[in-house]
Amino acid sequence: MKIPVAANYSNEIELNYKLIAIDLDGTIVKDTTVIPSARKAIHHAIARGMAVVLATGRIYQPANTFAVELGISHPIICNQGALIKVPNYGDTIWHKPLTIPSARSVIEITRQIDAHKYVYLNNMIFVEEDHIRDQRYAQVHNVRIQIVDDLMTILSQRPTGIAVLDEMEKIDQFISDLRAKFNSKLVASKVHSSFCEVVHSDAGKGKALKYLAGIMGIDRSQTVAIGDSANDIGMLQWAGLGIAVGNVHDEVRDAADWVIDTQDEHSFAEAMDRVLSN
Repeated sequence: MKIPVAANYSNEIELNYKLIAIDLDGTIVKDTTVIPSARKAIHHAIARGMAVVLATGRIYQPANTFAVELGISHPIICNQGALIKVPNYGDTIWHKPLTIPSARSVIEITRQIDAHKYVYLNNMIFVEEDHIRDQRYAQVHNVRIQIVDDLMTILSQRPTGIAVLDEMEKIDQFISDLRAKFNSKLVASKVHSSFCEVVHSDAGKGKALKYLAGIMGIDRSQTVAIGDSANDIGMLQWAGLGIAVGNVHDEVRDAADWVIDTQDEHSFAEAMDRVLSN
């Protein structure tokens, strides 16, 4: 399909940057709500003709909800960069699912440490146990969660990813076991101390952003990425301008060209103001 590029507005100074990839959680979303100053900054960027792209670890459904809410029409990078899909349940542009053997091995590792796990497949989430937290998540984000007796039985197709939710010690053990078995063939993103997501090594926000910019005809030097977490490092490093916002860890700080921390929720808005003012 044809992906629209950023427009040029003759009544504005032409921007150095044409595409901006924006992380959701911690960057523009606090809890489940878009920060008001971030919303205003995004609307300003769209009005100036920038191609605004959400780049999130979240699955498509909740990411799509935010895109629609913010008036974003460009494709969404979701599932830790394993999927790029047009808003409003449009075309899939990029999909880098796990192989079936890898997915089976990941599930086996989770069983060895008795961890709660999720399989992302066909816009659905599959689990083996019924958790209240999962029910609340599904209700808030309008996501369908299907309980099955054995996750292995649904792996006739390649899943987009697998997630693990449990105590910090189990998550650390899971990541250690995963890396020992797969080395760099899979990517484990520790979203927070008790939650980890696994995707194919061909996925990732940086690789997805590179692909999307390419098909939109936008040069790397004209791209911006803004994020706050370790799973944003790939796109911060690839973009022409990588901006880390907030009180970020050293590894994120080192990956960015700019670090902006206003000591409040307005770091993203400050970053956008600098980008839009060239």
